[in-house]
Parts: sequence; C-alpha cells; structure tokens
Amino acid sequence: MTIHLHVCSPARGFPSAIKQLGIVALWQAGFDHDEIGVIASLHPSRVAKVLDLVRAQTGALRPQHPEVMR
Repeated sequence: MTIHLHVCSPARGFPSAIKQLGIVALWQAGFDHDEIGVIASLHPSRVAKVLDLVRAQTGALRPQHPEVMR
C-alpha cells in the first residue's frame, strides 16, 4: 500500500510534514504509538492525532502484511 500525502505547513503544535510521513510509515511497519513517540520525540497522544488526521483524509490505514515488510 502506498500513501501519497499533500501537506502544507503543519498546524501549531503538530510535527513537521516529514515527521508526519515518518509516523505513518512507522505505524504501517508495525510500530505502536508508544514506540513511534519515542522515535519521533512526540507524546503518543500526538502520534494518535496525526494518524487520525491522516485517516480523515485518506480513509482507513492498514499496516502492511508482515511478509511484505521482510
């Protein structure tokens, strides 16, 4: 699955566009909110909000199948 996001300047308090793309990629790779938060230096609730915003724009996000990630 490939997601193409068109992003503008993030709203105040949200991570940069590259971090947002990284959050989506890490989530699809199977990392949980806590792990992504540690990697991106964000609170897990902020990670959840970013993923919720992406879902609102693109529909349901699904992690890649484990065999695809290998």
